[in-house]
Amino acid sequence: MERQCIVCQSAISGQKIKYCSNACKQKGHYYRIKEQTNTYFSQTLRSLKRKTELIRLMGGGCATCGYDRNLSALHFHHVDANLKKFKLDMRVLSNKKWNLILEEAKKCVLLCSNCHAEEHNPELFIPSVQRILRGASAEESADA
Repeated sequence: MERQCIVCQSAISGQKIKYCSNACKQKGHYYRIKEQTNTYFSQTLRSLKRKTELIRLMGGGCATCGYDRNLSALHFHHVDANLKKFKLDMRVLSNKKWNLILEEAKKCVLLCSNCHAEEHNPELFIPSVQRILRGASAEESADA
């Protein structure tokens, strides 16, 4: 029985086992890596597809201001941190089961980076900070 190259199906001669040439060996490696689900490339694609789908399911943009231009600027904010089981970041989106991700997403609202920062740091609104700084300046003047 004649051996055949697993990439191009041409006859293999000599001591070669799977591939007829180095070119076919490189193609075979590329095809094998491309089909694997645990490579960095496949995980990145999976997380991008999943984040895109979650964003679509959650209205397509920031729940506060409507921002919808860049995936990295859209965050999943847990409304009640006590119910949070895990963060919905790119690593989790690529490796957790989809049904678990959907359950976690139900506890979240979609916010852009700015609205998310404002949600977590309401004390840093500029008028509040200015009031604090005016109070600190008055105390420094009194101490002098």
